[in-house]
Amino acid sequence: MWSDKLKYLGLVKVLKKKSFHKKNSFYTDIYVRPLSRFLEVIKTFLRSRTNWLSGKNSKKYYLDSDFKKWECSCIPEISSVNPIVTWIGQATFLIQIGGVNILTDPIFSDLMYFYPRNFAPGIALSDLPKIDFILISHNHQDHMEKKALLKLKKDNPTILVPHGNKMWFDKNGFENVIEKDWWEEEVFEQIKFTFLPAVHWAGNNLFKIDKSLWGSWMIEFAGFKTYFAGDSAYAKHFSEIGNKFNSIDLVLMPIAPCQPRDLVKHSHIDTQEAIQAFLDLKAKNFIPMHWGTFRVGADKFDEPIKKLKKHWSEKEEFLKNQKLHIIKFGEQVKFELDLQAKQLCYCE
Repeated sequence: MWSDKLKYLGLVKVLKKKSFHKKNSFYTDIYVRPLSRFLEVIKTFLRSRTNWLSGKNSKKYYLDSDFKKWECSCIPEISSVNPIVTWIGQATFLIQIGGVNILTDPIFSDLMYFYPRNFAPGIALSDLPKIDFILISHNHQDHMEKKALLKLKKDNPTILVPHGNKMWFDKNGFENVIEKDWWEEEVFEQIKFTFLPAVHWAGNNLFKIDKSLWGSWMIEFAGFKTYFAGDSAYAKHFSEIGNKFNSIDLVLMPIAPCQPRDLVKHSHIDTQEAIQAFLDLKAKNFIPMHWGTFRVGADKFDEPIKKLKKHWSEKEEFLKNQKLHIIKFGEQVKFELDLQAKQLCYCE
C-alpha cells in the first residue's frame, strides 16, 4: 500500500515513465477530477472579471505602460541552419534551425470574445515561410488554434502531438501526424524531437478534460538543444529533464498568468518558479513566453515581465553564466552554432 502511495507522490519516479491513466483520463502525479479543473477555470475567469468591474484591472490600469513599445514586426528568413527564434505571441514561436521551419502551439486569432489579442501576431500567418514541423504541447485553445492549423495544412507539415490528439487531425485531412507519450523521440535526418512531461492538463470543454495528454518538447540539432516548456506548474520534472539533457542551450519558458495565484498555481508557474525551473534545467538562455498576448488572469499586462526582471536580479549570483532575452512580439533572437547569441530585428 505504501509503495503505491509513494509511486503517486514521487513525481521524479513517475515522470521517468510514460503518462498515467485513470477513469480514461491522463494525469501527472495526483489525479484531479475533470469537474475540479473546469471549476478552476470558471473561478479564475470570475476573479479576473471582478477586478475589471472594480477598476483594479480596467483597460486603463491594464495598459498603463509603454504599451506600444512591445510591438515589433519583421519578415522572417526563408530558412536558416543557425538557430533563429521569433516570438509570435503567447506560446507561438517560429524556430528556424537546420534548414527547417518549426512552429510551436499556433494561435493567430483572438482567444475568444472575452479574451481578444492585445497585439497582432508578431508574424502574420500569411507571412510565415513554409512550415516543415508543428509542435503541439496540448490542446487548449490558446495553444492549438484549429483555424490556423487548417490554413497551415497547405504546407503539408509534419505535426507532432501529445497522445490523444491525432484523431482530430486525421478527421481534418492532415497527412503527417505523429502522436507521442512522455519521453518518446522522433528523428528526422539531423533533427530530433523528444516529447517530455509537464504538470498541466488538457481539453477544451468539460467532457474532454484530460482525455488527451499534455507536455513539453526538446528540439536537438547539431548539439544545440532548445526546450519548449509548453504550460506547466513547477515540479521536479524540470530537474529530471535537466539531468537527462546535459547543457540545454535555450529554454522557451512561460511566466504567466501569475494571478490569482491560489487558483492558477496548480497549472502555471509564476516568474520566481520559472527562474527556478530554468536553474533546474541547467540551461544557458531564457526567453519568456505566455504573457501579455491576451488579457487572461488578474495580472496587469507587463506585470510578469517586471517581476521577472526583479527576480532575475535577485538571483544574479546563480545566473552569472546565463542570459535573459526579453523580446518583443515579432522580435527575433539568433544564435550561431558556436552558441554566441545576438538580438535581431530591434524596433524603436
